[in-house]
Amino acid sequence: MTLSTIILQILFTIPLTIVLNHFQKEENRRINQLLIPSLYTIIIAALIPSIKENIFLIVVFEIFIRNFYITNIVNGQNEISNITYICESILSIALSLFTYNYFISQVNSVIPNPEEIKGFIWFLIILYVVYLYNLSTKNKEKQEKIKTTKRKVEKTIMQYAKFKNLYSSAIQSKNNTINNLTYAIMIFEDYKIPKLYRNINAYIGAVTKKETKYGIMQVTSYNRMSDIESIKITINNFENILKGTKLKEQEQISKLLSNYKSEEQKEIISIYKEIIEFNKI
Repeated sequence: MTLSTIILQILFTIPLTIVLNHFQKEENRRINQLLIPSLYTIIIAALIPSIKENIFLIVVFEIFIRNFYITNIVNGQNEISNITYICESILSIALSLFTYNYFISQVNSVIPNPEEIKGFIWFLIILYVVYLYNLSTKNKEKQEKIKTTKRKVEKTIMQYAKFKNLYSSAIQSKNNTINNLTYAIMIFEDYKIPKLYRNINAYIGAVTKKETKYGIMQVTSYNRMSDIESIKITINNFENILKGTKLKEQEQISKLLSNYKSEEQKEIISIYKEIIEFNKI
């Protein structure tokens, strides 16, 4: 090993120190301190084969230079005497020595020839094909989700237009939040329990004389009622709940939907927002 090689190796400790200092404050600092020196020696050995002999000494030189800097310039004697720092330094040298003995010194050139990397290239090709397939699948799922959401919104607006045509005469509150929320609940309840099932339940309730949910608004009562009657009762109840209050829109909605389950509230509010957006057009 010539003197010029040693000098070059000492000079190449400077970039290594800069790199290590850059990663000093990273989350995986200790792993970086151990792995980066070995990776660095591999790269230098590949780029400059003439100095690959005992190239692990770059790591040793870097540690000595850093210790000198910490001890004599920044007065960090306590830092280098720390057992963790000492263990990191020893492990870093050991890993670099292992890399040199079993990887760098055993080959004429660290850079593999085309025949040696053929298998690795095919491995990368397979990984890329798998990546493209997964990306395509995710895009399809995303597009399908967008289409499903769009269809749901369109269905909601169609129901809103239908119910507004049928029941607008009964939905005449001075509070527009109550009006829009009534339509949202109406659409939600109609999704959940279609008219045929509501009629069957109403018939059973009328025969059994038990408390039953009636009308499109599913108002609980012992007396049978029509869809319009259930709407009028709901609006009247909402107005009584908000009477004398000065709540913001979201607070009003939360108060009026307090009897609904959390998931039901989310669904109704989602329909409510779709109605608001449609009315802005």
